[in-house]
Amino acid sequence: MYSKSFRAMFSAVRLLVKSRRVLLVLLLSWAGLLTAVYLFASTREATIFQLLLTLVVVIAAPTLFFMLQAVSVTFAGDRQVVRIRQIATECLKLVVVSLPVIAVTLLAIHTLNKVQAHLTLATTARYLLIGVVAPMFAIQLWIAASKSGLRSLVKGLRRVLGQTFAPQSMFVYLCGFLIFAVVPYVLLQIGISSERPWVELSVLTLRLVVSALLILLGWVTTVGAISILNQTDTPRGSL
Repeated sequence: MYSKSFRAMFSAVRLLVKSRRVLLVLLLSWAGLLTAVYLFASTREATIFQLLLTLVVVIAAPTLFFMLQAVSVTFAGDRQVVRIRQIATECLKLVVVSLPVIAVTLLAIHTLNKVQAHLTLATTARYLLIGVVAPMFAIQLWIAASKSGLRSLVKGLRRVLGQTFAPQSMFVYLCGFLIFAVVPYVLLQIGISSERPWVELSVLTLRLVVSALLILLGWVTTVGAISILNQTDTPRGSL
């Protein structure tokens, strides 16, 4: 299991590094998404321009997010989605399959928030749902929808659910979680003080850039590795 998972991760890294066009699309999408999130958080709804800017950001952020996922799902497969028309088609598929996952996740979180007894278990379940279960299931749905289409996805939903909690997929996701979540969090929490403000600002900027790159590359290679595992485990057309 471990050797197969590691081979998939190394293959995903190799394929990502080889394709400069995919890397460029990913970096531009990620930079745009971070900019949109920053503008949304910092813009105050006071003037007409700011209201319009907020509206544009609200539309741009989900679009860039699903564009990023569309490229992440396909770069390790038989085809690479880098053209605008291809990305738009894949984004629509991903949006359709993501909406039920988002709805069920929000409902489950709302239910867990009402639990008064066993607060520790409820909190743990909530974090596992948000950080592990929902993302892993969404990744499998994205891969299946991109590879086989929405109609085949409905017929093969049971197989998708089984692949979500397959040992190889879970191991790859946990390894990726260390890269795109744990390491950036620890890196941002490290406090470095200096008597020279420009040194402290430079170090902070470097930490932010490295953390952003780790989040992007860790997530993309995780999705790509899971996609590779699915290609080897699932016969073509079985969905």
